[in-house]
Amino acid sequence: MEYTELSAYELPAGTVTSWTPRADAGRWQQDPRDLSPGHEAHLRDSEPGSWIGSVLRVPGPYEPEALRRAIHAWMSRHEVLRTTVTRDADSGWRRVTAPAEAVAVRDLVVGDLTATQVGTLLPSLLADVSPTAWPHCVLASVVPEPSPAADDGFVLAFGADHSVMDAYSQLLWFEEIVSLYDAARRGVPDAELRALEVGSHVDFSAEDRKLAMTLAADGEPVRRWLDFLGPDAAFPRYAGVTRPAAGAAEAARPQASRSEWLATVEQTDDLSDRSRARGASAQSGVLAAFAHAARRVHGVDRLRFVLPMHTRYAPQHAAAVGWYVGLCPVDLDLSGTRPLLREVDGAAGPAHVVDGDALTASVERVHAAISAGKPLVRYSFARVAELGGIADTPHFAVSYVDTRFVPGAERWSSWSARTLRSPAYGTDELYLWFLRTHEGLNVSTRHPDTPEAHAAMDALITELRTSLGAFGSAGLREAVA
Repeated sequence: MEYTELSAYELPAGTVTSWTPRADAGRWQQDPRDLSPGHEAHLRDSEPGSWIGSVLRVPGPYEPEALRRAIHAWMSRHEVLRTTVTRDADSGWRRVTAPAEAVAVRDLVVGDLTATQVGTLLPSLLADVSPTAWPHCVLASVVPEPSPAADDGFVLAFGADHSVMDAYSQLLWFEEIVSLYDAARRGVPDAELRALEVGSHVDFSAEDRKLAMTLAADGEPVRRWLDFLGPDAAFPRYAGVTRPAAGAAEAARPQASRSEWLATVEQTDDLSDRSRARGASAQSGVLAAFAHAARRVHGVDRLRFVLPMHTRYAPQHAAAVGWYVGLCPVDLDLSGTRPLLREVDGAAGPAHVVDGDALTASVERVHAAISAGKPLVRYSFARVAELGGIADTPHFAVSYVDTRFVPGAERWSSWSARTLRSPAYGTDELYLWFLRTHEGLNVSTRHPDTPEAHAAMDALITELRTSLGAFGSAGLREAVA
């Protein structure tokens, strides 16, 4: 599993079909449930052409009617895919929702295309979503040209606006759509396909707004965010990414995207076990290794960044599609800690091993830094920003997701499953997504497409691999405290 742009996915030549939900104008119903503050901010600030999605190779033969029924069932199950907004002259945005029976899924065969043509067309099809016009999610299939292995499956992808989707929803889709397609091919009735007892993100949004409106400008959540951001209310930046000079043009430019494997399953498991033995988690261990790598490369002891965290607190929302994400401010200071690695004499010569005391101190500091910011995650940052007069947006964000226990994760590799993001634009942003998978530890990044930023990322990835490579070696464990 990797998180990349679609250009990094190997698309076949074949027949391309778009799959688009439709609903008659008269079937939309006024919905009194409020939008979340984050949704409203997204309506105001989102960039055209921005989307997230997923792609996989669905196993088995291609049956268009079964696929239509599977897509319809998926959209019926998740109310957020059948809701949108309208403009109200008096009160701004209002929600309208269509019942499941009002939605139809229409297909349009685009044609038989070469692999190059597919690679050009598919991103434009999936980017045809916005926060203000329904549908907020569209799909496309690519059926490979007939071959002796024609039953080996077909490619299916979707693109969605962020207002209805988060990263966990992207991951949940793989198992759900394959299971629905299999059931549809077996002739399971539509009513049974649609049956799934999950919470609605529309309900969650209304509750999120209710909680957000309890905040006060002089309350603790706003004060703590302002303390983190400093007197200029500016988000921190990564030391290895140059900020444009004062007065220089800061026009957003396309950012570079990369995906790198950092550690094997054995190495990641070893880091996790050692972190847990010290009262922390694998997340703390990975972020500790990242902080030490940044210190080695850039000479900085302190890292300040935002950590996206889920807000799926209620059990009914665990398997729901929607945008369940809050922000955690992390202020991590490694001052006074020893380097994570030390050199020892091994049978094959000098080798790097983990300094046990340094690991203990580091994971404890990471755990404490995350714990300090975690109570703020449940409060909408959009509302905090409004109350605190914060106009800036994150420049440096780090995410960690353990994907191994998501339903179907053990089959993602055989499905060539991958989560997707659209090309991004920025000036000095650095985003890193660490994914723990059944194949090991991966990091996906986006950063300025400049020689300096590329060099900084090259050095950081190399240092991370060195640090994580010291874990999982049975022959060296006795040398590690």
